Amino acid sequence: MPRNRPDPDFWQWLPLAALNLLLAMAVLIFVVVISVAVSTTQAAEAPAIPPYQIPTFDGSNRDFRAPIPPMSPAPEVDGDAIFRMVVNCFPERVAWGLEVDAVAGSRWVDDSGISTFDTSGLARHYVGIVAKMPLYSATEINRERQTEYQRREQVAKNIKALLSGLADRRRAQRELGLYSSLEARSQKRVALGLAEATEQVGYLEKVAQAQSKLDDANAQIEGARLALVGQCRDEVANEVNSYLKEVIR
Repeated sequence: MPRNRPDPDFWQWLPLAALNLLLAMAVLIFVVVISVAVSTTQAAEAPAIPPYQIPTFDGSNRDFRAPIPPMSPAPEVDGDAIFRMVVNCFPERVAWGLEVDAVAGSRWVDDSGISTFDTSGLARHYVGIVAKMPLYSATEINRERQTEYQRREQVAKNIKALLSGLADRRRAQRELGLYSSLEARSQKRVALGLAEATEQVGYLEKVAQAQSKLDDANAQIEGARLALVGQCRDEVANEVNSYLKEVIR
């Protein structure tokens, strides 16, 4: 039987196939080496960490170039009208303020003035306590005047506190707007390296002080309003409170 001999073309293409196999392996090795090198390079790069930035007092990133609202006009508050209103809504006064004094006395008489019907002898001695109530009491009138004066004085003090709080609130609002704008500008300067961080910290403290003044003014206004309403009788207190809220808005 004849043996199976390889095709003559097989030996002709064998070197070419071997060369293609070597080239494929070389390309594969090259790709693996490049991948490892790229991954190593990426792992060695440090992460991009932004520098620390001091936040503003209110935490907002406002634009310091934004226009600042002008100072609000002072509210027109008629102190005389508020004074008359609160005085007229005082609780009603007591209808009667009586001044009563007790007067004690004793008396003894001899036998000549005693009736013959009195056989016990008790009529010779007399002891009595009498209540004296004048129609015109100077003490009571003076007490009422003193109470009325103290009430009016307290009303005047509360109105003064209200007006002072409104003025303080206007100034504090203006200071807060100005210092907040300067704080935002300083934050940008510090981020660009044009100023030290102490500049921004200084403006941050001024913003905090202005905010504290504003809170104190609002508390003073509310305290004065409640004090004025508290001096009125219940049936008109809500009406007075609504008017005062409209005034201080």
